[in-house]
Amino acid sequence: MRILDRYVVGRFLWNFLALFAALYLFGVAVDVVISTSKFLEAADVAVRDGRAGSRFTGFVVMLLDFHGPRVFQFFQFMMGMVCVGAMGFTFAQMHKTRELVAMMAAGIDLRRVAGCVIGAAIGLNALQLANQEWILPRLASKLVRFHSDLVANRGSSFTVPLTRDASGLLLQADRFDPETGRLQGLVVLERDEHGRARTRISAPAATWDVSRDAWLLQDGRLIRLPDQPGTTLGGDLGDFERPADAVRTSLGPESLVTRRFRIYGQMLSTPQLLELRQGGDADRSLAGRLLAARVLGPLVNLLVLAAAIPFFLLREPRSLLQQSLRAAAFAVPASITALTLTTVPVSGLPPMLAAALPAAMLLP
Repeated sequence: MRILDRYVVGRFLWNFLALFAALYLFGVAVDVVISTSKFLEAADVAVRDGRAGSRFTGFVVMLLDFHGPRVFQFFQFMMGMVCVGAMGFTFAQMHKTRELVAMMAAGIDLRRVAGCVIGAAIGLNALQLANQEWILPRLASKLVRFHSDLVANRGSSFTVPLTRDASGLLLQADRFDPETGRLQGLVVLERDEHGRARTRISAPAATWDVSRDAWLLQDGRLIRLPDQPGTTLGGDLGDFERPADAVRTSLGPESLVTRRFRIYGQMLSTPQLLELRQGGDADRSLAGRLLAARVLGPLVNLLVLAAAIPFFLLREPRSLLQQSLRAAAFAVPASITALTLTTVPVSGLPPMLAAALPAAMLLP
């Protein structure tokens, strides 16, 4: 029986790899066709900067640099649907070659065959969790780049607009680089209960200190503004201005990038999401939805797979094309609905309850 289990699991995993590679390469090919000019411009920049010896080599280097890390992102988002497709191919092949008939003739319950596929899917979900917690957070800064960033060779740096943190501070920066975690042209405003600016902190550059939850300032200056509106500073400016070495705020690097690129939140690890929950209301809501999706997402994937198995694990001859259409009509809307309820805020529902609805509907 263990030989049979290994055979079913091996065929399922082979179909999973083949389908995953085909879908990923198809997506890359479409992007390359659409954005060929961008990759060629980036290749010319790479040759000019000495990072590649020829335009062809630069094209390949830029292609791998841009799409290489995205294989992990593709695995994270498409693993559930690819499992359903691999299951369909596996059982369709076994149905066509009458292997299922042979198993039933030997007295083997088809539930055992289904259990092998579900067991393999549980292992893939464990890989998805490891990918989510350890790989994607390290690649997140590369995954939020655009094609124009390759041409400009500027990574994923961006301007930080005036942003409010959990304590009411307003933070603004000319440039933030997620790869180095460095802010340039930082300005921070502290306001009173009436919304009037009380202090202004500025620095040419700042770096994040995790242990202090603060931005460490380079040549930082703090200016205390007058208590009464319309009053000029006057006198000695030293009475109002002094050096500043750090600014404590909930707007750390993950929070800044998450607000800039909403999809970046899907790439944060669980400790980073827990840290993000300490931010403002928008950060807490987003982190709550993402944590709920992380807990219930694998369960939804397994429930969709289990519910789709009877479309292909057949006891008698049927049209596999018809069964495939029925399975797709069920699995695709179920997966999209589950993704929507776990990532998009639902008015009037707590994040955990909204994320639990797909599992509650699929469980029966």
